Amino acid sequence: MSIYRPKNSPYFHYDFQLKGRRHHGSTGVETRRAAEDIERRIRRQAASGELDDASRITLDQAAGRWMDEVGVTLKGGDRLESRIERAITLIGPGRPINEITTPVMSRAIEKRRGQTRTHSTAKGAKQYLPSASTVNRDMIDAVRPILNRARKVWGASLPEIDWAALRMAEPKAKPKEFAGDDLDRLLAEIRPHWHDMVRFATVYGVRLGELFFSLDDVDVARLDAARIRLRDRKGDDDHTIPLLPEDAAAMAARLGRARAAGLPTVWFREKRLPGPGGRVILKPLTYAGIAIAVRRAMTRSGLREAKGMRGIHAARHHAGMQMLRATGNLRLAQRLLGHADIKSTMVYAHAIETDVRAGLAALPRNSPEQTKAAPPEGEADQAVKATGTDRS
Repeated sequence: MSIYRPKNSPYFHYDFQLKGRRHHGSTGVETRRAAEDIERRIRRQAASGELDDASRITLDQAAGRWMDEVGVTLKGGDRLESRIERAITLIGPGRPINEITTPVMSRAIEKRRGQTRTHSTAKGAKQYLPSASTVNRDMIDAVRPILNRARKVWGASLPEIDWAALRMAEPKAKPKEFAGDDLDRLLAEIRPHWHDMVRFATVYGVRLGELFFSLDDVDVARLDAARIRLRDRKGDDDHTIPLLPEDAAAMAARLGRARAAGLPTVWFREKRLPGPGGRVILKPLTYAGIAIAVRRAMTRSGLREAKGMRGIHAARHHAGMQMLRATGNLRLAQRLLGHADIKSTMVYAHAIETDVRAGLAALPRNSPEQTKAAPPEGEADQAVKATGTDRS
């Protein structure tokens, strides 16, 4: 079947092969009849050779080709495809890529800025506009790689787009950290099998995706020199974190059990099979599982409302802040977090500076005693003679 509707999409997609080349993507329409019309048009274009000129293919066709060549190699394929589809719908799936200009992108971005989402709470449903970072990610970061590949690899002649002017300013959030019993309150709202992951993130500052490192990248041959290599990171740079001896021992035990059970990750939970004498098996923990568990716990513990903590990324902020507070060394905080540019780490220094300013502002401001007025000339000389003291 060349026309179908994916599980999580309101739009029909097409998928067919012609002359040994696959053509697939979203039609951008929600009815089968309209989708079939679009598919017939694309078939005619493909048969006539019209699609051989990369400049003339539609954004939807370019996106499908990009996914085949690049997207399939990236993590988070489902989320990535969803963002691309959203951008295509706003720009127009049938728009040739050589007609995508800065004004076209600007109008699509404005449409995305106006799209609200509904969030149900105990007090009722609330509507939210997307943040600047969400708009940038959904529109610019989704479309730009496709057009760049069309120009550089497929030979398409395309208009220049001023991406810098289109990108919305994203306010840098102040790093958040746990204080007092914050972490205990959070863990009290999470099932125990997530606790080790959360604690690991608060010490080593790894991102959510980096928590699921490969078993082969864990080196615990020597507990005093144990380390983990993090790959497929933001910026495509590998990063190595050293482990404390006590954490290395725990990681070695986890690694052994994970290998024996054939798991892809050291993070797992025990599950006892039903029935008398049921044996215990290990079930791997998941990216979505930890993200949802921590996000809900942030709300239940009150940390979301009190400190604006929304998810597991707060643990990375905490690790960076704790390293900087303990050492006062910005380079060590950079090394722990794996920032390629120390400018990224400066936000932690700014947060510490804000604390210092708040401390200074809280200091008492008692004015020193006013100096008594000097006695008139002559009286001072008499005072010196009377006391026999000369302080000149």
